[in-house]
Amino acid sequence: MQATTWIRPESLSLLDVGCNVGAFLKTCQQAMPRLKLAGVEINETALAIAQRQLPGIDLHHTSAEDLPFAAESFDCITCLEVLEHIPAQSRVISLQEIRRVLRQDGQLILSTPHQGWFAWMDSNNIRYCLPTLYRWVVQRGLRDSVYECRGCQVEWHEHFTLEELIAIAGSGWKVITVRRGGLFLYPLMDWLSWFFYRKNLSEHPIRQLFERIANWDDSIDYGQTSYRICVVLQKVDTVESREDAENA
Repeated sequence: MQATTWIRPESLSLLDVGCNVGAFLKTCQQAMPRLKLAGVEINETALAIAQRQLPGIDLHHTSAEDLPFAAESFDCITCLEVLEHIPAQSRVISLQEIRRVLRQDGQLILSTPHQGWFAWMDSNNIRYCLPTLYRWVVQRGLRDSVYECRGCQVEWHEHFTLEELIAIAGSGWKVITVRRGGLFLYPLMDWLSWFFYRKNLSEHPIRQLFERIANWDDSIDYGQTSYRICVVLQKVDTVESREDAENA
């Protein structure tokens, strides 16, 4: 599921919430040079990498709950595999803040893990499912210090249903597209890639092979059994949103 697929041709500005090292922003910069790009990220180490690789792009060290932009600043906002990292009590606030900085009729492209058959295979949850094994093998995760300095912890990787995502988003949205993808190979490749992530070998040929396999699996829509979900939401006024809900 390539998020760039749903960026409308007429869009002139895009904000990537949780931009990490800027990989998606770099893709957008190369594929759609007309876009005015911005990104926010709470991981200072990742943000520093993004700033080195993407000079000229408006990047900020902040969370989705406190976006440093004026209301209706962007035609398109992406939030890709980020919501599951946000504490449950902050998710609604984060989506409200995203809606605030999105222009009327602008689109939010939101992707998260999906509550499918193989949600239990999420490697990010081993610290909670098998805490003793995690401490013995991993000892300390690479992201722990990032969260600790903000007075929080790495969250359980929630796998959402479509209904849950719509409920978190709240009123003022119209569902444009729903796409699911990935089944068993996607989470399996994540497990096999752990060593390469840990050793900072993301460009290793074997790791790249795992990524290609995962992307192939992700390109197939397995419906309700899928491992991931992408929802495209359009910002509308609350009256229109209520009418859509009543007619659904």
